[in-house]
Amino acid sequence: MKSFTVAIFLSLFFLISFAEAFQQPNPKLTPGVACTEQDPDFKGFDYPSHVARCNRNISTLEKQRVAANYGNIPASEWKNYEFDHLLPLCAGGSNSDQNLWPQPIDEAHLKDTLEVQICTAMKAGTMTQDEAFKKVRDWFAEMTNPKGGTSLD
Repeated sequence: MKSFTVAIFLSLFFLISFAEAFQQPNPKLTPGVACTEQDPDFKGFDYPSHVARCNRNISTLEKQRVAANYGNIPASEWKNYEFDHLLPLCAGGSNSDQNLWPQPIDEAHLKDTLEVQICTAMKAGTMTQDEAFKKVRDWFAEMTNPKGGTSLD
């Protein structure tokens, strides 16, 4: 556990040191959308707080639309990205284009650590969906401006 903590710390230190290069989703293209009962990928409710959850379902067509919106990233370059859910599926995010963006793969791995923490807390009932979504937005703000960034809102 100690080596894992050190690895996370060093990764965060590295990214904070180079925050100018850290990518974040365009809030006009990817404002973040929560799953609802009307969502075609809705699978049910989860957690003590009864959060709507969607199945993971990102089609090639959806990736093409998102990649086009973010500068026409060619399919041959998709291996360098994770088509990431701004608001994580495990926290009740949707598969909507408005919740997806092409996150550089190395940065996506760092965000995955945050998502595990969020979803573990939600499952334990110690974090609400609103708190989870705020934590994601605050994380991006901190990573892109470690000296007092602002939310993506």
